[in-house]
Amino acid sequence: MELTVVTIVAFLALLIAVSATYNAYLLRGGKLAWSQVLIVLGMISLIFSLILSLVLPDVGIVGELTLTSLLFILGFVFLLAASLKLRHAFK
Repeated sequence: MELTVVTIVAFLALLIAVSATYNAYLLRGGKLAWSQVLIVLGMISLIFSLILSLVLPDVGIVGELTLTSLLFILGFVFLLAASLKLRHAFK
């Protein structure tokens, strides 16, 4: 197995997702747990966009928008929602 930048980034993102899932389990519900769940969804979406960019050719969904770019954007939307949820949890 060749160690590339993509595999290292995917492995780190997977570790972050596992850590955030464990944190949500420890919090046992509430606003902070939802922010951790949104972080996990964002990281999983980013991981899938990396993996699909290696496996599948870029097939356009609508114009220039591809499935990998849609998953990449969705990952950052989940991370934005998590940061907003975290901000409102501390108010």
